Amino acid sequence: MQLQPASTGEALARSRGLTDRDLYLIGYLDRHRVLTALQITRLLFGSPHHARHRLAALYHRGVLARFRREVWPGSQSWRYTLGHVGAAVHAAATDAPLPKPSAVTEKVLRLAHSPHTEHLLGVNEFFTVLAGHARTRPGCALRKWTPEAVTADACGGIVRPDGYGEYSDPHGTIGFFYEHDTGTETLDTLTDKITKYAELARSGIRRPVLFGLPSIARERNLHDAWARRWPTGPPVTVATTATGDTAVATDAVWLPAGHQQRRTLTQLAPRRATSARRHTPRREAA
Repeated sequence: MQLQPASTGEALARSRGLTDRDLYLIGYLDRHRVLTALQITRLLFGSPHHARHRLAALYHRGVLARFRREVWPGSQSWRYTLGHVGAAVHAAATDAPLPKPSAVTEKVLRLAHSPHTEHLLGVNEFFTVLAGHARTRPGCALRKWTPEAVTADACGGIVRPDGYGEYSDPHGTIGFFYEHDTGTETLDTLTDKITKYAELARSGIRRPVLFGLPSIARERNLHDAWARRWPTGPPVTVATTATGDTAVATDAVWLPAGHQQRRTLTQLAPRRATSARRHTPRREAA
């Protein structure tokens, strides 16, 4: 059982010896709230075995908190978020007020029991796969990974994507908005989102919109809905994938609306994209 630090001095003692990688992890969890052990391994570790041992050590020191649900058969993998020591370290590093242990505990409990947490983990799965792919391949980089709230603020509240990313490979660079669909929203709702992205484009922020879908049938039905709404094509670049395997998200798995042939991620980039750098989220992936 993890115990909260009894005092600020004890919290300080538990924070000693944190490595640069630990601090990167604290930053990731502050921005993206919750990550699985596998997602953390992709981001920062070369070995799952090493990752498990370090995460366990950070948990027992209160740097991290973790939770999982019992499922049949077995259990979920651990979901990691910031513990009191980790939250305090991040607050101290950013000149923010030090959090009370009760406030950190409340955040962990809300994550553990929120129905939105699995959706958030699905979004983070997509981006950590991109980051992990880039770590092992020369010339590739996930240059930006901005979470939902920050992205929505940068877009003036016109749209609320699940994330914003910029990815580069030897063939080019793409900035994109990502929508993670679990099949709970209607096709009309997903289609209406495109009208909001068109409004955003008219304000000067134009980026491809990528939808990760749970099945090929869902993908086919969504493309049919878009074709009925816009017979000559949607007002913004939009593409989908429904492979069920985000490990190939950089490959030719993306189907643009109105096309039959799938493309790689960077092939979706407009040939002459209008610069809107001042509007794009500024925080980069660590």
